[in-house]
Amino acid sequence: MNKFVGSGTLPRNAVIIGSEKKVLRFTLATHLGHNKKTEKELWAYVPCVVFNPVEGTKRLLTENTKGVVIELEGRVNTSKFESKGVMKYSTEVVVDERSIHPVIIQTAPEDTTQEPQ
Repeated sequence: MNKFVGSGTLPRNAVIIGSEKKVLRFTLATHLGHNKKTEKELWAYVPCVVFNPVEGTKRLLTENTKGVVIELEGRVNTSKFESKGVMKYSTEVVVDERSIHPVIIQTAPEDTTQEPQ
């Protein structure tokens, strides 16, 4: 079974490629922890693609989305192609469009109670 389930932030807006057959490309940044020696945060950047996205998905992922947290599911796809005489390989997640969900981050409400005077 080939299934990817992930959540993370969008480091930049998605890009739509093509006019007749549209492809929506974006990157999902997932937090891996931190380096114990340097204390630097470690991130994995997962290339993702949605084929022929509906208008709602295009809007969700292309308009002011930097830093938005989403969850998604898809399958890992590998491919190879030739570019300028050089064989290149790519790996990306082909996302099931119905599985893309923004995550609402709840923050604790401010304490607005006043102490008696």
